[in-house]
Amino acid sequence: MKKKFSWRGFISLYITLSFIIMAISGIILYFSPPGRVANWSYWRFLGLLKSQWQAIHTIFTFLFIVAAGFHLFFNWKPFIAYLKTKFESNVKLRNEFTISSIVVILIFAMTIYDFVPFKNVMDFGEELKASWSTEKTEPPIPHAEDLTLTEFAKTINVSVEEIKNSLSSKGIIIQDENITIKELASKNNISPNEIYTKLRSGNKQQNQVAGEGRGYGRKTLAEISAENNLNIDKVITNLKSHGIDAVANDKLKDIAMRNNLLPVDVANKALGIKSTSE
Repeated sequence: MKKKFSWRGFISLYITLSFIIMAISGIILYFSPPGRVANWSYWRFLGLLKSQWQAIHTIFTFLFIVAAGFHLFFNWKPFIAYLKTKFESNVKLRNEFTISSIVVILIFAMTIYDFVPFKNVMDFGEELKASWSTEKTEPPIPHAEDLTLTEFAKTINVSVEEIKNSLSSKGIIIQDENITIKELASKNNISPNEIYTKLRSGNKQQNQVAGEGRGYGRKTLAEISAENNLNIDKVITNLKSHGIDAVANDKLKDIAMRNNLLPVDVANKALGIKSTSE
C-alpha cells in the first residue's frame, strides 16, 4: 500500500533544512566584502556571488516564516493543548517566560545601542569585511559599476573617446556610451574591475589624480596632499576657492557627499587640476 504523503512531516523537515541554509548564508554574509567591493570585483564564495548569497538568505528567510506558519497550523491543537496544560498547572514556566523575555529585550536594546559584547561581534564583522578591500579590488567610487560609460569617464577624469579607444585595443568594443560598466563587463564575461584594469593599463593620463582607482575616496585631504607633495594649507585654500569648506582630516568621500560632488572632483579641485568636466 502506497504511503500517504505527510504534509506535517514535510513542513518539519523543510523548516530544519531552511534553518541550516539560513545559518550558512548568514555566516557567509557576515564576513563577505562590502557591496562596493563584491559587486566591483565579482567576489564569489563556493562559486556564488554575494548578491546570490543575499538572495538565498532573503528567500529562505521569507519561506521559513511561511513554513513556520503552516507548522503552527498543522500543530494548532497540540499547541493549544500544551498551553492549556501549562496554565492549568499554575503556569510552572512563569519564571522561565519572564527571564527569557527580559533576556530577549536586553539583547535587542544592547544591540541597538552598541553595548559590549554585541558591539565586538559587529566590529569584528566589519574588520572581516574590510580585509577584502585592497587597491586592486576597490572601485574609483562606491558602486562605480552602475555608472554609464559617460558618467564613469567623468569619475576617472578621462574622456569617453579615450576609454573607447583604450578598451577597443583590448578587444572590448563599445557601441553605446550609455551602457553601464556592469553591463559592459557582463557582455564580455569579465568583472567591472577587469574592465577598469584593462583601461588603466592602456591609459596613463598625466592629469590623472595620484591614487585614483585605489580607494582614494577613503583618504583624507592630508593624505592626498602628502602623496602629491603639496602643502595642506594650499590644498584647503584650493577647495575654499571653489566654495568648499574642509579640514585636513576630512575624507574625500565625506567632502564629496556634503557638496554633491564625486570624490575625483574634490581631489581635482584640491590639487588644482582642471577636470574634463570643467
